[in-house]
Amino acid sequence: MHRRHFLCAASAMACAVAPAPALAQAASGALRLVVPYPPGGFTDVVSRMVGDRLQAALGRNVIVENRPGAGTNLAAEHVARAQADGSTVLMGTSSLAINPALYKKLNYVPQADLRPLGVFASTGYALLANKALGASNVTELVAYAKAHPGKLSYGSSGNGAVNHLAGELFKSMSGTSIVHIPYRGSQAALTDLIGGRIDLYWSSILEAQPLLAADRVKVLGLTNVQRSQALPAVPLIGDTVTGYEVEFWMGLFAPAATPSAATAGIEQALRAIATDPGFGAEMNRRGAQARFADAATARALLASETTRWGEVVKASGASVD
Repeated sequence: MHRRHFLCAASAMACAVAPAPALAQAASGALRLVVPYPPGGFTDVVSRMVGDRLQAALGRNVIVENRPGAGTNLAAEHVARAQADGSTVLMGTSSLAINPALYKKLNYVPQADLRPLGVFASTGYALLANKALGASNVTELVAYAKAHPGKLSYGSSGNGAVNHLAGELFKSMSGTSIVHIPYRGSQAALTDLIGGRIDLYWSSILEAQPLLAADRVKVLGLTNVQRSQALPAVPLIGDTVTGYEVEFWMGLFAPAATPSAATAGIEQALRAIATDPGFGAEMNRRGAQARFADAATARALLASETTRWGEVVKASGASVD
């Protein structure tokens, strides 16, 4: 399923959904929400927002448990092997589609060992540039990169990270040669971008906002499918590089063997959360979009994204032992 079709279909479904009725509670007791990132980052913040809302909707205690490490695989494998009784769910992201191609060996198979309950949000990336770069938009960037192959560099938050692959996809689709410099996390990369040691960086919109407000970097375009309410004046990269789209999505996943009756209430609650105007406004403020996709659509998304990113990983040569 093409990403644009998924997002349009998901948005249409969300608009058509009536307010959720009283939520069924086939499962009881505490619900563990396992987050594959450390505390304080974008995904953790959103996970806690969702956790609070799940707790209110379900009448169950929701415990957010951070299990970072191994490129999100520690958390994903933990949930895949957890008791399949509706007591444990994973905050799954685009990494579930990337890691099967990126890692030479995984101890779980995302599509086989995890069952999607729904996707509730997505966010794009802002292509940031050092202030001294002689390009002010994507058209000028492509022209400069083609005239000076191998001269420009872009940083990422790590080999195989979504923003690394966003850069590789851009190079492939724009016919440019730009050197990749991997970092251990975003802060070091952004420091070097500001200092002029790298030229470009695909940043989360949340991280980009304060840097742009302080005029420390410039933004050339967004990877989003549609313009961001957080940065409404910034054009889409896809307007210049036709078909270019990269969005980081978030959703809930349960162990594959979990019966539907045990997750029905969670799925209902997730739909209600994703379609709530207050939640949508908060996500917009953080540079993301609340977009609901039910379990079947989320499964199709994971399958199509696994194929898509597998091709990008292969072309880039990225791998993690």
